Amino acid sequence: MTRTTWMVLVAALAAAMFSTAAGFQKPATQTPVMPRYGGDGALLLPSDYRQWVFVGSSLGLSYSEGASSGMEMFHETLMEPTAYKHFADTGTFREGTMLALILHGTGENVLPARRGRFAADVHGVEMAVKDSAHRPEKWAYYNFGGMNGLRTTAQAMPKESCFTCHAQHAKRDNVFLQFYPLLAEAAHLSTAAAPSEPVNAAATTTLALKGLDPVLLVDGREEKGKPEIVASHGSYRYQFVSEPNRAKFAANPKTFSIQNETCPVVPGAPVDPALFAVYQQRIYAFAMNDCVDRFKAAPSEFVAR
Repeated sequence: MTRTTWMVLVAALAAAMFSTAAGFQKPATQTPVMPRYGGDGALLLPSDYRQWVFVGSSLGLSYSEGASSGMEMFHETLMEPTAYKHFADTGTFREGTMLALILHGTGENVLPARRGRFAADVHGVEMAVKDSAHRPEKWAYYNFGGMNGLRTTAQAMPKESCFTCHAQHAKRDNVFLQFYPLLAEAAHLSTAAAPSEPVNAAATTTLALKGLDPVLLVDGREEKGKPEIVASHGSYRYQFVSEPNRAKFAANPKTFSIQNETCPVVPGAPVDPALFAVYQQRIYAFAMNDCVDRFKAAPSEFVAR
């Protein structure tokens, strides 16, 4: 082999290795997996749900008061992988999120075990699905059976059977995140995953900025936040597109909240938090639409006051 041929082979090998390394460094973005329905509107049981991401488990968990009259079971919850990745990145459950709950009977006295119990046969499979296009209340719950064989399709259970309880007691967007510390930690939320705002925050504060995310707004972007991701500062309530944005606001609310209590154009006039303008990455509110126009024409004149 000549020196020239050897150098060409080395260069080709190096290029191939670089290309392979680059491929590992930049994996292709996954296309979101969405729920599928039959012609009668029934949810189709995904064929790969057993391969989803494990997010939590429980033993004998019940939402009813008093002693349980049924058999205690192991529960394990799995989440569709692309929805899991979205939640880990943003702290929100995107449209199309699917969670599968698998219910197992308990097993014991099986060698070599000398004590304790384990999850045995599957007694049921249920699913929670967020799909506003399919259900006006966004979330729906499905039971695919299990003891006598799984059904491949299921109609949504009545709203009063599951939805109401989830809406009233879930820590985040109809999901009992208080029971899934692994999932909460994946999104850098507290283990308890309790919202930082009181439940009645909407009743005691006024929505500011027409619901636009203030963290994005000071950066020149207008995007409406989610009503389930909120924080209050003073008498105003702010919405955010993601948990990281809410955390950024909470760390420095004076930077991202409305800067003034009275109108800078008409001194002493109370402001409307829906009338605002951004100047030098600060948000100012005004008393009237005319005030906004005058401010935008010469902002430095009014901020200097």
